[in-house]
Amino acid sequence: MNDLRCPLCKQPLQINSQGVACDNRHQFDRAKEGYFNLLPVQHKNSREPGDAKEQLLARRQFLEAGFFEPLKQYLQTLMPTHAQSLLDIGCGEGYFTRGFAEVLPQAKVYGIDIAKAGVRLAAKSAQDKNRHVFAVASSFDLPFTDHSMDVITRIYAPSKDAELWRVIKSEGLLVIVTPADTHLLELRRRIYREVRAHQHPPAPEGFSACGQHRLKGDLMVDTPELCAALLSMTPFAWRLPEALQAEIVATGIKDSFDFTISLYRRI
Repeated sequence: MNDLRCPLCKQPLQINSQGVACDNRHQFDRAKEGYFNLLPVQHKNSREPGDAKEQLLARRQFLEAGFFEPLKQYLQTLMPTHAQSLLDIGCGEGYFTRGFAEVLPQAKVYGIDIAKAGVRLAAKSAQDKNRHVFAVASSFDLPFTDHSMDVITRIYAPSKDAELWRVIKSEGLLVIVTPADTHLLELRRRIYREVRAHQHPPAPEGFSACGQHRLKGDLMVDTPELCAALLSMTPFAWRLPEALQAEIVATGIKDSFDFTISLYRRI
């Protein structure tokens, strides 16, 4: 557990009988589900920041049905077999984090998210609670020691460039997944009067691009429960009139997934 550092004083955290603590006696207990809460209350922007439990349960239902399995499998092929440590930023309920752990059996795999409900779900489903470590934490103030991660993954999540640079090793791999042009395009056309193209983010400061991949495929969702789950796990849910949402759930979704997968190395 020597990759973790205290979110209050930035000293290394050491494991003890209750959880982890630093030399300044800041103690962070391990929850019964197995995760740590490393998000100080003064760093919260609301009482329960991040996605709501309902959104996270919908995300789990949809992902476990296999619709984004091609993305998980493709990301697994990118993982360097020698990696000893991986950090998944914005892990949510842990679907992709578990996928990384499957192909890196020797690595310490960390997942963080600002949403406690997601981290709780992820930790409960972790098969090896000593090797798979989940924490409630901010991606803008990562609770990890300098140069501790061989791989950092970021799927649809924000972060701070300086923190990525600080935490990743000098030869580490940064993997960022963003939506590409046609991702859920038909669904967006049904919801918005004007459909805006997804913007490809620039390379994080301090990193150089070392590869980019595009992954596209058909997305056919024909059961009402899974249509509702897809809508609930996306930002669309906040903009959808009830009548249109009921129509989409009843008629099904015929669309496509389209991801850009960008690879970077630390400069």
